[in-house]
Amino acid sequence: MMEIGRYGDAVLKIPESAYFSFFNSPYIGHRTGTAVDVYYENKVLYPLEEGRVLEIRRVNPPRYIPVDEDYLMVIKYESACLKILHVKPEVSVGDKVSLGDALGEQILSGFFRPWSDRHAHFELRNCDDAYRARGAYPLLPRILKRVPLLIGNTLKIVERKEHYVWAEPVRCGSLGMTPLGEVGAWVEGGLPHYGYGAIYGRATANIFGHEIRGNLMYPGVYIFSSPPKFLVDGHPIRGIGVYSNQKKIKILDTNFSEDEEVQITIAGIQN
Repeated sequence: MMEIGRYGDAVLKIPESAYFSFFNSPYIGHRTGTAVDVYYENKVLYPLEEGRVLEIRRVNPPRYIPVDEDYLMVIKYESACLKILHVKPEVSVGDKVSLGDALGEQILSGFFRPWSDRHAHFELRNCDDAYRARGAYPLLPRILKRVPLLIGNTLKIVERKEHYVWAEPVRCGSLGMTPLGEVGAWVEGGLPHYGYGAIYGRATANIFGHEIRGNLMYPGVYIFSSPPKFLVDGHPIRGIGVYSNQKKIKILDTNFSEDEEVQITIAGIQN
């Protein structure tokens, strides 16, 4: 298991095969640095030391995709509570759980956009205020160096999905938190569709030939406003998705073929 973030003595740990994002989401908990989404290969695993399931409830999400139901779990951990969304539970109220125990299956949710993949949403909160979108405790990301850094702007399409494609860097450099940025400054986010992203490491980073600058959120974590337009081979796209511990970059367009090489550029900003 690898540590991905913490609040005080509460340390979130996930399998090394999972990828995650603190800032690739439109929701307020991510914009304020208090939530993380984890994309598991299979079942969702409890990410903390021993806890106890306090509550499980069905919730009615908005319908950005046509799904009417989601689940919310609250698990007591020491003096805090872990709020979990988008997981169909395989545990019951009162159950004790330990690090790595299976909690349930990742599900599609009406909270998701069409290009969203199944994942678990985690927040640490005051147990007397366990349900709101705002008010969770700050989660300090741990900066990992596990995926190859893209050199240049050429990617190869490796997988087609219904609403997007996955692409991998053609030329790679040293390992980092994400595949985008430069040595010592790695970028995560949904750009430009969510309007913002994060730089891990330092306040500035170069992406696709443009320098971006962020404002300090946590030590080593800087938040920036996204450039307004991304292009693939000169054609505008909705955006790209960049995740931590994920070597692939998501391109929100489907007009590409597997094994095709494409070039990403940015328009609408000046250095």
